[in-house]
Amino acid sequence: MNRAWSIYEQNQLRKWGLADQDLATYGEMPVEYITGHVDFDGLDILVNKDVLIPRVESVLMLTIAEELLANKGEILFAEIGTGSGAIGMALNRRLMEKGKRIKGVLTDVSEPAVEVARQNYRRLFPDDTNLKIFQSDLMKSIPNELKFDLILANLPYIPTSRLPHLPESVKDFEPEIALDGGPDGLTLLKKLLIQAKDRLVADGVLILEMDYSHDISDFVDVTGYQYEIAQDEFGQNRFLLARQGEVN
Repeated sequence: MNRAWSIYEQNQLRKWGLADQDLATYGEMPVEYITGHVDFDGLDILVNKDVLIPRVESVLMLTIAEELLANKGEILFAEIGTGSGAIGMALNRRLMEKGKRIKGVLTDVSEPAVEVARQNYRRLFPDDTNLKIFQSDLMKSIPNELKFDLILANLPYIPTSRLPHLPESVKDFEPEIALDGGPDGLTLLKKLLIQAKDRLVADGVLILEMDYSHDISDFVDVTGYQYEIAQDEFGQNRFLLARQGEVN
C-alpha cells in the first residue's frame, strides 16, 4: 500500500528537493528524518535517528519560561535531555531578542545526540558563546556550584507498556531511549527532580514536560517542592512546574 503524503509532508519534501524522488523505500519514516530538517519555533533544526523530532507542543514550554524569566536581566539556565538542542537554542534566541544576558548548559546522556546539538548550535549561532553542550546523565556532570534560574527538560515520559501502541512513524524510527519513561513514565522525571533540589536559585523553577496522564499527585513523594501543572491548548496536562518549598 502506497503511503498517502500529507500536504505538510509534500511541502517539506519539495522544500528540500526530494519531491521527485522515489520515496517508497522510506515506509512510514517521518518526513523530518527523510529531509533531515524540522522547523522549531522558527529555527531550522537538523535531526537524525539519534534524536527525537522536536514537537510543536514543546513550544509552549518556551512561552512559560519567558514569562517566568521576564523580570530577570541575567539568566543561567539548563536544558536536560536536550537531544537536537531545539528547546534550549530556541530559548536562547528568544531571551537574546529581549536583551537578556544569558548563560546556559545543554546536556544529554547520548553522545550522538550531543553531537547533533553541537552541530545545530554551530550552524544557528556561529558567533554565540552563551551555551555549553556536553554529555551527562541528567545533571551529574554539571558543576555542583552552578545554581540555575531555570531548569527545563523534555525527558522520556511515555510508560513502557504504551510504546508498542505508538504510531509506526514513532516507535519504528525515533530512538527508544528518548521515548521510554519506565513502567509509569516517571522514572527520569523523578530522578531529575531529586538531582535538581539544590541546583535552583531561591526563586528558580524547574519545568518538566510530562505525559497527559500524570498529575501533581504522581510527584508529591518527591518532597521539597511546590508543584503546579500547566495545560496545553487542548486542556491536557502537559508541564510540571516545580519550585523550592514545601509540597502543596
